[in-house]
Amino acid sequence: MRDSIHKQKLKKKRRRINNVLLIVSIVLCIAGIALLLVDPIKNKMRKKAVNEGLSAIESQINSTDPNVEMTFVVPVNGNEIEGEGYDYFGDDIEGTVNIEDELSASDGYATLNGIGIIDIESIECRIPVWDEATVLSLRYGAGHYPDSVMPGENGNCSILAHHMRETGSMFNRLDEVQYGDLVRLEMVDGNVYTYEVDTIEIISAEELDARIAGSYYSDARITLVTCTYTANGKMRLIVSGSLVDDQG
Repeated sequence: MRDSIHKQKLKKKRRRINNVLLIVSIVLCIAGIALLLVDPIKNKMRKKAVNEGLSAIESQINSTDPNVEMTFVVPVNGNEIEGEGYDYFGDDIEGTVNIEDELSASDGYATLNGIGIIDIESIECRIPVWDEATVLSLRYGAGHYPDSVMPGENGNCSILAHHMRETGSMFNRLDEVQYGDLVRLEMVDGNVYTYEVDTIEIISAEELDARIAGSYYSDARITLVTCTYTANGKMRLIVSGSLVDDQG
């Protein structure tokens, strides 16, 4: 009799344990699926925002008043990009971005100022160019490095964008650019500047600061910059070219 009661208690205990394990397994499975979906959902939302920004700049280019400032409001939180806090200067040298400082000054939204569109037909890249290369602006397109010259001017015009893992996103395919390819910058004031690629190189993050400065070149040139996945992300891909057409 006692053995029978003991066996029944053991069965109930095992049943409870099995039920708990089943629940834990289901929860872990759901959590795993959710984690797998986070990046695709983020990428989709970010891509939608980038396209909206692109459309806004295209509308401004086609408007009858080129003097109107082109602005685009984006959320401060959301659409984060992995590793964005290291910017393009590396994580152990002077120049890293303090994300908290940049984002804390807002009320949940920030305004980006568009200066134009970069179009690289050979790699099907057409994205907005914002007037600064900050954590926020680089989530939604390319950014103009403020210590470089403006497009069309004599000197080095530097444009930065992330090397996203998603094929065709931002500067993901910049490493496919070849000598002789054309890079067009369509400005919000209607001017169009075309550069022909003649330099492709990979440099260390430590070399980048001087390389993207406006004074690096004296003639009118463009320098495109993105990260690489080599050497633990410490290297940078540089694509540069000279101005060959100015429809200003």
